[in-house]
Amino acid sequence: METSKLVRAPDWEERLAVLLDRKSEEPFKWGSNDCALFACDAIKAITSTDPAEVFRGTYSDRAGSAEALRTHGEGTLLKTVTAWLGAPKHPVFAQRGDIVMKDRTTLGVCVGLHSWFVGEEHGQQGLVAIPTADCTKAFTLPFAASEVEAR
Repeated sequence: METSKLVRAPDWEERLAVLLDRKSEEPFKWGSNDCALFACDAIKAITSTDPAEVFRGTYSDRAGSAEALRTHGEGTLLKTVTAWLGAPKHPVFAQRGDIVMKDRTTLGVCVGLHSWFVGEEHGQQGLVAIPTADCTKAFTLPFAASEVEAR
């Protein structure tokens, strides 16, 4: 995947909000709604580019996920996301719409002070809010040049 294609669409905030609403109660499921595919769904909503296109439909459990990263990615989740989005930054610098990582195995999307992750919390399935400060890494999704100038 060519990372230069990963530029936020002008209406990225609306598109991300629609995705989060759609995913709000969808349960975790390996290969269709796990943390990596959720983050890739967010990237696709924000940029119109799906970095997980080659991964989709290739696994259905944790072991298959690891095999897919070795076969179609860079070997690990961290190395694969770094190849897509560039070097990680400290999560204190995460902005809304950036991809965040908790530990080395869980991806989510930053919405400000909190980031959304797909999972289960207190018996409730769907999106789980975790303080962005509890994340370990953040990855920037670049803005279009015209949007940067407007900021």
